[in-house]
Amino acid sequence: MYESITSYLDFFEKNDISETELQKKAEEFSEKFAQSEFMNPNAMEAMGERILASKSSLKADAPSMTSEEALVCLSAFVLQNTFIPGIVPDLIQQGVIPEILKRLKELDA
Repeated sequence: MYESITSYLDFFEKNDISETELQKKAEEFSEKFAQSEFMNPNAMEAMGERILASKSSLKADAPSMTSEEALVCLSAFVLQNTFIPGIVPDLIQQGVIPEILKRLKELDA
């Protein structure tokens, strides 16, 4: 069900990718996610208090997120990237987005 977005997981977990490659793949992921049925245009409100959570907190919470929570987080990150360019690649490098994608892959199994 989530294969279209979890397919990015292998690439995002690589440690030897250049900044340019990461930026390109992050933009591709963001565009694909924004156009998918998983995108929640009200994600900022739906995140509630989680919007203020630190990257480490989001990463730690990812393994227990429901699919709805995970998709809301990803939607919020994609929306934020419009106003804060570079947030998606940063969240990939910090391991937040890969952890959320792992959770979606797990829930999909």
